[in-house]
Amino acid sequence: MIPFREAFDLLLKHTSVLATERVRIEDAAGRVLRQEISADRDSPPFDRVMMDGFALRASDFAQGRRFLISGSAPAGRATACLPERTRSCLEIMTGAPMPVGADCIVPVEDVVRSGEEIMVDDSFEPQAGRFIHWAGSDARAGDRLLAGGVRLGCREIGIAASCGAAWIEVSRLPRVAVLATGDELIQVDETPAPHQIRQSNAHAIACALRRSGIPPAKTGTISDAPEQRQLVRTFLADHDWLLLTGAVSKGAHDFVPDLLDSLGCEKLFHGIAQRPGKPAGCWLGPSGQIVVALPGNPVSALTGLHALVLPVLAVSMGMPLPPPRLVTLAEPVRSLPGMTHHLPVALGVGDCARPAPTGNSGDFIGLLKSSGFVTVPPGPVGPSSLPFTPWT
Repeated sequence: MIPFREAFDLLLKHTSVLATERVRIEDAAGRVLRQEISADRDSPPFDRVMMDGFALRASDFAQGRRFLISGSAPAGRATACLPERTRSCLEIMTGAPMPVGADCIVPVEDVVRSGEEIMVDDSFEPQAGRFIHWAGSDARAGDRLLAGGVRLGCREIGIAASCGAAWIEVSRLPRVAVLATGDELIQVDETPAPHQIRQSNAHAIACALRRSGIPPAKTGTISDAPEQRQLVRTFLADHDWLLLTGAVSKGAHDFVPDLLDSLGCEKLFHGIAQRPGKPAGCWLGPSGQIVVALPGNPVSALTGLHALVLPVLAVSMGMPLPPPRLVTLAEPVRSLPGMTHHLPVALGVGDCARPAPTGNSGDFIGLLKSSGFVTVPPGPVGPSSLPFTPWT
């Protein structure tokens, strides 16, 4: 066995950053940006009015609170001009350019309108520049707004659209196959015999991948039969990553290590000093594919996926490793001698975490009690915070 951190670093070292492709902005949601996006003009591009109301000169309040409506300035029209006549105003809409000659906006809620005149409420305090989003106050033309390596969410897509980025350079999605092994596994819609169970690992892992922006290219189940084993050769040839669950330990029917050896895969490690998930291993395929074999127990499989696979997959798409999120345990825990412990916890107020261990590594129902897990290093555990990984 090797230490958990060493296993992680080995997997990271042998993972290459994927190539890029250009996609339409409509198809870029959740993808990883691989270019810079800069402002093509000032933002806002004009002095933008932020309230429905009336544009006027603040200095005209010295002459009274009754104003003559001289016209309107709706959004989407060229910049209007306020007449020079004292106590003139223009009806204005949110999003319109601030009229030339005006410096004050009175919200519609603070006036009483009578025909083509308004009376401004006595409680309104005129203030020049209020309710105006000044041109260039958010960004100047040429400013870098988005850097490569960010995942494109609603904020980033909105910014890209505002800059005219109709086509966006993003990382190619990794081609990932997820295969669960086991003669005891049947499909979800089948009725199990007493000695059978419905396959759940591949579905759970595929869900986590999708929620991480990586839809798996293939999800399935293989048995211990020789002809089924050879399907792995096909999956390996067609994918960048192959994720296996089960048959990875040292039992008589744990065929995965020997099978991968026979397919010309190079072992990086097999066995990690961690709990759960000690039998996990990683191999390199003949063309540099990454094969991660996780234990069949569902708690071990999901923990290994989140601790090892998902962070490295993100790096392969050009994202930096994020700083760990630290939480404080509500009660002391014991470390495991020589072992890293991924301990399920329930997260409370103020990032205070309470241990929520499962009954055993097969108790996937028990995971519902937890928000994620903290990684407890081997050796003494002091009062310091621990890194927290949420379930996807």
